[in-house]
Amino acid sequence: MIRDAVTPALDHDPHFRWRGTSVTRIENLSDIVFALAMGMAILSSDIPQTFEELQGFLLNIIPAFLSFILLLQIWHAHFTFFRRFGVADKRIIFYNVILLFFVLFAAYPLRFAFEGFFNFLYGYYDNWERARAMRLSFPRSGYILAYFAIGYGIINFCYYLMYRHALSKAQLLDLSEAEIIIAKGSRVMFAFMTALCILTAIVCGLTPLYGFGGWLLILNWPFGVWVDRKYSPEKLSKSD
Repeated sequence: MIRDAVTPALDHDPHFRWRGTSVTRIENLSDIVFALAMGMAILSSDIPQTFEELQGFLLNIIPAFLSFILLLQIWHAHFTFFRRFGVADKRIIFYNVILLFFVLFAAYPLRFAFEGFFNFLYGYYDNWERARAMRLSFPRSGYILAYFAIGYGIINFCYYLMYRHALSKAQLLDLSEAEIIIAKGSRVMFAFMTALCILTAIVCGLTPLYGFGGWLLILNWPFGVWVDRKYSPEKLSKSD
């Protein structure tokens, strides 16, 4: 009983009533795919056989950690959607299948991008052997980030379509006005991230900025702050 009382305040945002109270089979499959992608991002290196290889493996914990965090954020968005709406019709299943495919597609480019960036920084202070071993160059860094941005953009576009579909069933799902505002904010955020990923892919792959174009993705943070303020259900309570 105590857990039931604190759940709305601690387990999720208190302004949204979670309708997905039971885990569906599509969520079970999705969790398996996310776990596989996280394993691909972390354990993409061979088993170290020498001390030097062990040292290199331990140094790679930084790009592996960054890859894991980003995949965890993608999983959390997935978890939140299905807990909020509990929708698993044919269209959501289709969008989810596309999303899962590109989660697996983006796992290796994601790890490679973070590892390449780390090796360039590490080589600046030590040597360039690790970067040379990966056959990296400044133009290739742009292509790697462009590949990742395309996959990441499609993932965000799938989330945008899922939220749009859920909002089209607002009456059937009995969404409150506050829940509709929150869902619209999420839809706007995923639409922005899709456009930002497309822009990043173009800048990284087709302009002399190459890898530096990846810094455009940082724009999601200030935009996310704006979305939280613009689509805050607290404004609705104040207006009432």
